[in-house]
Amino acid sequence: MRYNLLTERIIRVRSMTQSEAVQYTLPETLCLLLADAVQSFPALRAHQRFPWHAFLVQLAALALHRAGLDEPPREAERWCALLRGLTPTFPEDEPWCLVAQPDRPALLQAPVPGGRLDGFKPVPTPDALDMLVTSRNHDLKREAMAGAAPDDWLMALVSLQTQEGVMGAGKYGIARMNGGYGSRPCFSIRPPGGPGAWFARDLRLLLARRSEILKRRPEFAAENGVGLLWLEPWPEGDQLTLDRLDPFFVEICRLVRLIETGDGIAAVERGSAKPRIDAKALNGVTGDPWAPVERSDGKCFSITGAGFDYRTVLRLLGPDYQAPVLLDLGSDDADAGLSLFACAIARGQGKTEGYHERRIPISRRVGRLIAARATDELAQAGRERAEAAGRLAGSVLRPALFCLLREGRTDEPLSPKARENLRRTTDRYTDRLDQEVDADFFPRLWEELDTDDPAERNRRRTAWLGAKVKVAEDLLDEAIRSLPVASIHRYRARSRARGLFHALKRKHFPQLQEDEADDAAA
Repeated sequence: MRYNLLTERIIRVRSMTQSEAVQYTLPETLCLLLADAVQSFPALRAHQRFPWHAFLVQLAALALHRAGLDEPPREAERWCALLRGLTPTFPEDEPWCLVAQPDRPALLQAPVPGGRLDGFKPVPTPDALDMLVTSRNHDLKREAMAGAAPDDWLMALVSLQTQEGVMGAGKYGIARMNGGYGSRPCFSIRPPGGPGAWFARDLRLLLARRSEILKRRPEFAAENGVGLLWLEPWPEGDQLTLDRLDPFFVEICRLVRLIETGDGIAAVERGSAKPRIDAKALNGVTGDPWAPVERSDGKCFSITGAGFDYRTVLRLLGPDYQAPVLLDLGSDDADAGLSLFACAIARGQGKTEGYHERRIPISRRVGRLIAARATDELAQAGRERAEAAGRLAGSVLRPALFCLLREGRTDEPLSPKARENLRRTTDRYTDRLDQEVDADFFPRLWEELDTDDPAERNRRRTAWLGAKVKVAEDLLDEAIRSLPVASIHRYRARSRARGLFHALKRKHFPQLQEDEADDAAA
């Protein structure tokens, strides 16, 4: 078997109407997605969902653009013809097969000059091919997918070739990330519905924004560029440059081949002398329609181990970043049910620091602000809230906790070491406050922005702040009950800690006192 995705049903799909997974061809899968009839792909693991989505969107966009079409067809036979139109010199469909002769291209696998696999090393399972390197064998067990199905290999191959970073000598990463230890981020808007609604929305919008990508990266070949990088031979040391590529290009970063054995599919791989694309100087800024770009140093955004906390999301929405072209509203986008969606794998040297994903429901008004790039108002309101949350944690709660741990003695100087020890002890309380802020930060911010009345905006901001101050006070009370304090000084420590908390609250947030006074008068 060659596992031809155009003609063989090897992609398992669980539809909206069927509890059991059914296998489909790639063209049939595209039709199901356009009908928003897909509930899930059983072979997909969480960190593979975005690479699979991006692969399908870019593939479909390439096929439609080459055929001069603006609207995707709904028939599998038509999709099959469009995809074959991307590989007209391969009548046997080798570029669409998981397994082909080594001197011919296979899906996401460059042809090997001479067809010899000397020097290639075996890869036993799909999860060994697509490896999330962790310090311990915890979240995803290593090499646990013995007896894997063909689409397990397909998903691992897509993940490896379109989002992998540097993993040692000769194992280079993709061009669409900032450095070998960066990440390929997704920061976009998702419509209501399943994976198919997201696919259809991004496909339509990507076709409409092609000129915008070319404007941002004029080096691309506007027409007849290389779209499927696995069609090109990969001689030792050979590199492709951006001027040879289509803006929608689907890349590969590793020399890998799937082979057929008596037990099914296996893989072999070897290192390369250079990265497939000569893009080191681009810092990941390759027109990726899902990736934000930092304006100051012209680098693609890379996530850290902190993930997409509210501060990170605010920065991405602010003026310091150029928004990706798909962080936009299309004319067909729904009036309700939209979400801001972010995901990426955080990388370190020789390891990963987890897969991070966040979905934030947005109102149509907020969506319009994002789409119009009129995010100054949004970013300013968000920064003000974030700054208030920072003062609450660092200038109100933490000093009160310090006072408690020091048994109420606030006039004695602290050595740097003693201060650091106190900080480590109090971090668990300030971190929990930050988590409480993060939990509803954006829904409450959207509520503030959904009105044009300044007085009402101020009222909503003050109500949110009052709720967070109450959380901080509850955390202080919890610390009073649980942190060790000498019994002889306990009363003094507790009363002074509470007194300091309220004094600092009045100092930093006087508007809360005014609000309380107004309530009392009413």
